[in-house]
Amino acid sequence: MTCLKSVFALSISALLLAACSTAEDRAREQALQDRADDRHCRELGFEPETEPYGNCRLKLKEVRASQQAPNHPNFGVGVGIGIGL
Repeated sequence: MTCLKSVFALSISALLLAACSTAEDRAREQALQDRADDRHCRELGFEPETEPYGNCRLKLKEVRASQQAPNHPNFGVGVGIGIGL
C-alpha cells in the first residue's frame, strides 16, 4: 500500500511539473511571436503606439487565429437539431 501511495504522489508531482513547463513554453512562444509581429508591422512602415500599428498587430493575430481554429481540438463542425427552451 505504501508503494502505491508513493507511485501516486510521484505521478501527481510529475503532472504538476509538466504543467509548469508547458506554461513557460507558451509564454516563451508568445514572446517570440510578439517580437515577430512587432518586426513585421515595423517593416511595413507602421510606427509603434499608433492606431495603424495596433491594427496591424490585431490583424496578424486574427489571421493566426483563423488559421489555427480548424486544428484546435475544441473546434468542430456538424449538423444537429435542437430545441431551445
